[in-house]
Amino acid sequence: MYLINNKRTFYVAGMILCVACGNSKKQQQQAAMMGKMKPTVVAAEVVPAVYTVAEKFPATLLAHDVVELRPDVSGYLEAIRVQDGSNVTKGQALYDIDRSRAAAAYGQVAATQQQAEADLAQKTRDYERYKSLLEHDAISKQTVDQAYTAMLTSQANVAAAKASVAKAGTDVNHAIVKAPVTGKIGIVQIKVGDIVNAGQTLINTIVNEHPMFADMDIPQSRLPEFLRIQKGQGDEKFFIQFGDGTRYGEEGKVLTINNIVDAQTGTVRVRLVFQNKDDMLKSGMSIVVVMQYGTPATQLAIPAKAMIQNLSETSVYTISKDNVIGARDIVPGAITDTMLLINSGLKAGDRIVVEGIQRVKPGDTVNIAGAGAPAGAPAGK
Repeated sequence: MYLINNKRTFYVAGMILCVACGNSKKQQQQAAMMGKMKPTVVAAEVVPAVYTVAEKFPATLLAHDVVELRPDVSGYLEAIRVQDGSNVTKGQALYDIDRSRAAAAYGQVAATQQQAEADLAQKTRDYERYKSLLEHDAISKQTVDQAYTAMLTSQANVAAAKASVAKAGTDVNHAIVKAPVTGKIGIVQIKVGDIVNAGQTLINTIVNEHPMFADMDIPQSRLPEFLRIQKGQGDEKFFIQFGDGTRYGEEGKVLTINNIVDAQTGTVRVRLVFQNKDDMLKSGMSIVVVMQYGTPATQLAIPAKAMIQNLSETSVYTISKDNVIGARDIVPGAITDTMLLINSGLKAGDRIVVEGIQRVKPGDTVNIAGAGAPAGAPAGK
C-alpha cells in the first residue's frame, strides 16, 4: 500500500512539472513574438504652403506725454481752477499758489533796481563832468579813470538788479500753475490750504494719450527683420490684444527701434505707435502686441506636437523609406495655431513622427498608421 501511494505521487508530480515546462516555453514564445512586433506611429509628410502667422509679444503702453505737475514756488494752495479728469490745453491756468511772499520779494528787488539805476545816473554824470574838466587840464586823469570805473560798477549793479527783478517776477507768475502740455489731467493729490514746496510736491499729472506708444522687446537676432519692417518693406500688421483676448481695432506701426542692445537679456526695445481715438488705451497698461503676416508659398511647417525639446536643442523624429526612425535637429520659427514653422533642418517630402514619439527611439523600425498624411492644413485657409 505504501509503495503504490509513492508511485502515484511521483506520477502527479511529473505531470505538474511537464505542464510548468510547457507554460514556460509558451511564455517565452509569446515574449519573443512581442519582441519582434514593430511599434506603430502616426506620421506626417512635410509640405510647403502659405501660412498666416500671428506672433505675440508682451508690451507696455506709454502715453505720448506724461507730465507731473510740481510747482517751482513754495506756499499754500489757494485755488483749484480745473476739474479732475478734464481735458486741458497748453498754457491753461490750473492751480493758484499764494503769491504774497513772491510779490513782496518782487517789490524788494524792484526797489533795489531803482536804487541801482539812480546810482548809475549819478556816476554817469560825474564821469561826464570829470571828462570835460580833463579836456581843459583842470583835473587829473586818475580822477577821471576812477569815475569811469565807478560808472561801470553801477552799470553792473543795475544789470544784477534787473536779473533779480526778472526772477522775482517769474516766481510771481509761476504762483499760477499752468498746463505745460495739452492732455487729460488726473486726480489732484492735494487740497486747498495745503502747503506746497518748490520742486517737491506733486499736485497732479497730465497725460497726452494721442497717440499712444507700445514698447516691446525683441531678440537681437530679429533686428534686421524689424529694421526692414520699419522701412515699410513687408506686409506685417500690428494689433493690440487685451487680457480677455479681444483686439483693439486700430492697427499700429513701428515708430522707432532703440539704438542699444540690453546686455543682460540680449533684446532690443521696439516702440510702436497706435492712434487712440476712443480713449480705450491707457498709459501703463500691460498688453500683448500681435504681429500678423503671411509666409511665402515655400514655407515648411509641422504640427507643434511633433517637436522634441531637449535643453536648448530642438529636434524631430524622421522616418526613412524603410520606416526606420532617425533624429533630426531643426531651427524652429513661429508657432501659428497648432503648426510650427521650420526655418531649417527639414525639406519638403520628409516624413516625421507626429504621434507615438514616446514609444520609439532612433534606429527602431516602425509601422505607419494610415498613409502618412501631409503635415497639416495651412493656418488661415
